[in-house]
Amino acid sequence: MWPCSLRGARTPGACAVLGLLLCAAPPAPAADWSGQARAAQLSTDRQWLQLLHYTPAWRPGGFRNFVDDRDFFLSPGGAGDPGAELEATVTALLADPATQCRFPGRTLWLTARLPGLAAALPAASCPEYEEWRRVLAVDRAVLVFAASYLNSPSSMYGHTFLRFDSAAAERRTPLLGWALNFGATIPPDENGLVYAWRGLVGGYPGQFAAGPYFEKLREYSRLESRDLWEYRLNLDAAELDRLLAHVWELRDINFDYYFFDENCSLRLLELLDVARPGHDLADRFPNYAIPIDTVRAVLDAGMVAGVGYRPATRTILRHELVLLDRDERRLARRLADDAAADPVGFAALVPERQRLVAEVAYQFHRDRVVHAPPSPGIAQQNFALLQLVNRTAAAAASPPPPWPAAPETGHRTGLVAFGGGLEESRGFADLDWRVSYHDLLDPAPGYPAGASLNMARVVLRAREGGTLQLQRLDALEITSLAPRDEFFRSWSWRVNAGLERQWTAGDDVLVTQVNAGGGGTWAPVAPLMLFAFATGRIEYNHEFDRSLDLAPGLAVGLRLESAAGITLASADHYRFTDGVDRTELALRHELALGANLGLRLELVRRVGDTDRVDEAALALRYHF
Repeated sequence: MWPCSLRGARTPGACAVLGLLLCAAPPAPAADWSGQARAAQLSTDRQWLQLLHYTPAWRPGGFRNFVDDRDFFLSPGGAGDPGAELEATVTALLADPATQCRFPGRTLWLTARLPGLAAALPAASCPEYEEWRRVLAVDRAVLVFAASYLNSPSSMYGHTFLRFDSAAAERRTPLLGWALNFGATIPPDENGLVYAWRGLVGGYPGQFAAGPYFEKLREYSRLESRDLWEYRLNLDAAELDRLLAHVWELRDINFDYYFFDENCSLRLLELLDVARPGHDLADRFPNYAIPIDTVRAVLDAGMVAGVGYRPATRTILRHELVLLDRDERRLARRLADDAAADPVGFAALVPERQRLVAEVAYQFHRDRVVHAPPSPGIAQQNFALLQLVNRTAAAAASPPPPWPAAPETGHRTGLVAFGGGLEESRGFADLDWRVSYHDLLDPAPGYPAGASLNMARVVLRAREGGTLQLQRLDALEITSLAPRDEFFRSWSWRVNAGLERQWTAGDDVLVTQVNAGGGGTWAPVAPLMLFAFATGRIEYNHEFDRSLDLAPGLAVGLRLESAAGITLASADHYRFTDGVDRTELALRHELALGANLGLRLELVRRVGDTDRVDEAALALRYHF
């Protein structure tokens, strides 16, 4: 019998005709397309690995995946096997049209890399995806950086997210844009310190979430008083198409979330790598990704077409308060309490000053009650102040706040310092290395004044005579100096944990300690801050009568910015429960030699019950 038949014909000619038809018409089976993909080595293609969020594993040739969700993979072993996931994807695309709707990003990439595959795929109707794209009508993407938030440990590094602007006429304003955010999925009312700890150890899953941009503005600008910096990306239509197709694939998908590395900023870099292959932005951050460093990476890649600035409502309010004299400030404060408090004093002002006073009173009232539950009294006062503002609307408005230094222009977040000095006439040399981020003496532009956040700081000291020792190891150091005045009553605080050298009973002892404090900061003039803290310290010191001891204490100091640099003077006193007293007096000054270079002088006197040690040091500090 002939090995083929066509309507009963069993001749070599009939078989030849059928062979031509088979070669010309039917699509290749899944196995053939998978073979082509293997031949082209697509499973090791950098773009495929980025599209599936693979990263090299510790074992040579292995892969692990940032995604922690079975719904993202079509192959049982897809989380660690790019080849198996590629074959499963090709098979699913050919077998089920719904796969094209579920994974439009993969579909776009595979049809571009395998000529003819698009024609071989079954016809697919994706009304949900198409409606989503139609409603969004995206014509521009913007990377947004939310600046540091002083009074929240989990927000002091800043935050990044994407905004998508629409071409639709009814949604041309950026306020109606669509914001895409990646963050940890946390329980309601989670404590900030608990969030910071669990974020460090991977205690939460992370997901992408979307919502109107004006809601993000309310969250960051009004509720948290964070300035927003907007970096308009120069993505073209095809790049936006790839980006949005991949975003669709990540709906409701869980990722691992870690505060330092697998965080919001790294996830956004992965999206931009999919949109514009070749820069490999995420690969630049194998160990940790600090948000402002990732913004710098996007700028360095030439992906930013322009920069915008949206000051927080409190930034605007503080700017307007500076424009008022003392009597006008007092009047604004009274009006914020009662809009009808001083009609005679208000009427005595010229229209331009009336408008400014009314705006300050209104904005301060809103700022003061932003976290308060709604009530008739709040609503009535809000309405009365708004009427006062509207009555003065014809007068000239006050100028907007000036742009501060953009965050990306500040110093880099890593640090290495080389220094030397004398400790009681004995010479030493120090090597100081810090992973991140900024302290009270570092060059100020681009960072919030009065904020210090440092992690993984190590100081090694070589002493005269040839000894080398660990002088200090800070696991965490945070200081928040938030000035108080008649309008703002924020508390200041600090916390530090790690190892440090302390002179005890004539011996230089490496102790383990945790100390914290809270209090107030005052700024009588803008460049000067005065602060005072009630403090507490827990210390493990084998030279104590009780190796583990507790000490209440007091700390006072000042920080002054001038043309000559930044000066920090401080005095700390502790009294341990076993009766040991310890005092440290310090004067530190840093002269900025550039955005990333500084020269720091330190004079320190440490006084204990049996010891008094004076130290002077000079160090050259380089941020990288």
